[in-house]
Order: sequence, then C-alpha cells, then structure tokens
Amino acid sequence: MPRPPIDLHRKIKDILQHVQPLPDEANAPIMHYKRTIADIWASLAYVERAMGKGESYKTVVARHLGRIYGMALVNLVETFERFLKEVAAGCVDSLAEFVVDDRFNVFSIKGSALASHFDTGGTLGKSLCESSTWLDCEEINQRFRKLLSDPFQVGGQSFDLFPKQPVADLRRFETMNLIWQLRHTAVHNVGIITRSDAVKLRLWAKENVDAPRILAPTRNDINYLKRFLDETASLCNQRVGDRLAQLLTTIYTPTLASPTPQVMADRVASIFRLPLQMGPAVGVVPPD
Repeated sequence: MPRPPIDLHRKIKDILQHVQPLPDEANAPIMHYKRTIADIWASLAYVERAMGKGESYKTVVARHLGRIYGMALVNLVETFERFLKEVAAGCVDSLAEFVVDDRFNVFSIKGSALASHFDTGGTLGKSLCESSTWLDCEEINQRFRKLLSDPFQVGGQSFDLFPKQPVADLRRFETMNLIWQLRHTAVHNVGIITRSDAVKLRLWAKENVDAPRILAPTRNDINYLKRFLDETASLCNQRVGDRLAQLLTTIYTPTLASPTPQVMADRVASIFRLPLQMGPAVGVVPPD
C-alpha cells in the first residue's frame, strides 16, 4: 500500500510553530550571551558522552565529532554577534529620548521592517540593530563610534569598541576579524577554505593558510574560541556600559517629564549588569 503523500510545503511552514519562549536572561545582553554559551557547552558535552559510550570505532567518533565541533564554532560566533546587536539596541533605547542629532543614521532600515518591529512590541533599538550583520570590527567600530559620540561631535571619533592601540587591543581587533572570517568559511562554504578565503585568513593570521582545505576544528580549538569570546564579551560589555553612562551624564537635562538620574542609572545597570555611575547616581544591578 503506497504511503500517503506528504505536503512538504506545509511541513516547512510547520517549523515556525516549533519554538520556545526566550529565557529570562534575554533582557540583559551579557546574561543572554552567557546563557546561550552555557547551553551550547552543555549540548556539546552531552553529545561527546553519548558518542563515547555508544561507538567503539574511534575514527567514526572523531569524524562525527569534527562535524559537531564545526557547528559549535558557528554557534559560538553567532552568539557573540547577537550579543553585539543587543548591546547596541540597549544603547539606542537608552539614548532615544535625549538626543536630536543624526547618530541613529549610522543604521539603515526600511520602513516596512521598522513597522513590523513596533507592530509586535519591538523597540527602536531592536528595529535599528537586529536586521544588520555585525561581522566586521571596523564596521562595528563605526556604528558604536557614531552611536556613542558626544552630541553634534564632528566625525564622532571619541570611542572605539575594538581599538587598535595599544598592541594588546590591536591583537584582539585582528583576532576578532579572523574569527569573523572563520565563521564566514564555516557558514557560506560549509567549512571549505577557498582560495579567496585563504587570502583573507592570511591577512588577519599573518601566516600561511593552505587552500583548498576543509576546516576540522578540534575540541581544544573550541575551548580556546569560547575563552576568547567570553573575555571579549565581558570587555565589550564594560566598555560600552562605561561610555553610555558617561554620555548620558553629559546629555542629561532634568525636566518634569524626564526620569531622575537614579532611575536612568538603574536602567543602564539593568542592561549591562554593572553598577555604572551616571552623574551622582550609581545604578543598582538587579539580582540574576
């Protein structure tokens, strides 16, 4: 008896119904980052344990784990990219009622996309930041530099999220760009280092990169990638939080309708989970 036909078009649409609510940590970018990283790490450990117990052929296990490690690499980097978007969105929402200059023009968004965000209860920050890609340190610098510049400052040169001086910061800038390129190779070329990929990878690694080759990250590679991204996320969270608090202190003008400095400081502390100071007020970090 033939099998009943399956409407694959319907089945693909059904994927949209297989979702879960966001975790509580999604309200704070750094906490959302840590929660997702922990979930990825727990999943990876579970798969390793399961494969180690159920498969006696080491070469087979190694091949399958290699594919899993490649997926983990992409997930880790994309979690960091989302973290940057959420941090920028928090800055936009914190500044929106106090600025009248062109700082938000650094983001480009079509009217239809903007309308869809507000139709679903989104914020101005999310509408401006979520649809863009954040996969290049220089471009990321330009966005945050403009977003967090002093009012009407020509050129907006006061802040770089990924500075190039001193040498330690330059190394992080270069390594982060190398990571963005690794992510590109893993996502767009299914892990194959093409000759054009190799040129870009050589630029940031400053050493020879063979091509064509297939990326085969090891468990240690993923461990070190996580450590680097964790350090960088904490550093970025502190840098942006400090600069936003400083900027809000500069532009704040008390009115009957404006929140008090303490209320504003508490808002910023809630976003960054840091006791940041805005004028005389120090933000209270909410309990996790």
